[in-house]
Amino acid sequence: MNKISMALCVTFLALGLLACGKPLTLADNGKTLNLSVDDPVQVELEGNPTTGYLWELAPYDATVIKAIGEPDFKADSQATGAGGLFTYNFQTVADGQTVLKFVYRRPFEKDVPPIKTYELKIVVGTMGQILEH
Repeated sequence: MNKISMALCVTFLALGLLACGKPLTLADNGKTLNLSVDDPVQVELEGNPTTGYLWELAPYDATVIKAIGEPDFKADSQATGAGGLFTYNFQTVADGQTVLKFVYRRPFEKDVPPIKTYELKIVVGTMGQILEH
């Protein structure tokens, strides 16, 4: 195996472990994840619902990745008005690609742009298919 092929394999393995091993955060905004079928993906986004702001998930291709359960919120403390983490769990289900896009906004302010956005490009397939993208 040449050095370029080895570097690509290591990169793809690291990206796969990133999705499977630890939650993805705002620091991962804009990344592309190259995954296999049945890989889990967990996204944790900071927020504070007491301010009226929520993370909303835009439509995505559910034939490629599916949500597992409902989003969860855990406050950082028991103090009134505390922020915390919104957690979203997914699992890849078939070869293909889609984008998970989250917007942080007040749902009742329809004409106001979100104050934050978060996107992950999800590519699911075998190693050969991933190398073609």
